[in-house]
Amino acid sequence: MSPEELERRRPVWTALSELWLDSELDEATLEHSAVVLARSGFDERELRAIYEREVEPALAANLDSVAGEWSGFDPKWLEERCLEAAERRPGPIGRWLERFRAQDRRASAGQVLDDLLVRVARLRSQR
Repeated sequence: MSPEELERRRPVWTALSELWLDSELDEATLEHSAVVLARSGFDERELRAIYEREVEPALAANLDSVAGEWSGFDPKWLEERCLEAAERRPGPIGRWLERFRAQDRRASAGQVLDDLLVRVARLRSQR
């Protein structure tokens, strides 16, 4: 990943990581995340891909932990995990297994992602 692409992705990873914290998302956090995503320049399809291929594989286990992270992920750690996920290209069976394991986790976080992307579209339409 080029330095420019990495710089562009960092705030997106941080905004999307909020969905994987073991805490309730408040209105201010959702709105801030929507602003960050709207400013990123990534379209909805690209944001979903970043979420599904980079952020979700890196952080989904946090919701499985009894003592999951709730205050926020260390930015350097987050970057390393998301880069690992972005570079890992599992075959069809690996992707199927990950989808199967993440089914319950994805349901709740996916609903929040949908809401977040509606907010992004609203913000972009107001420009």
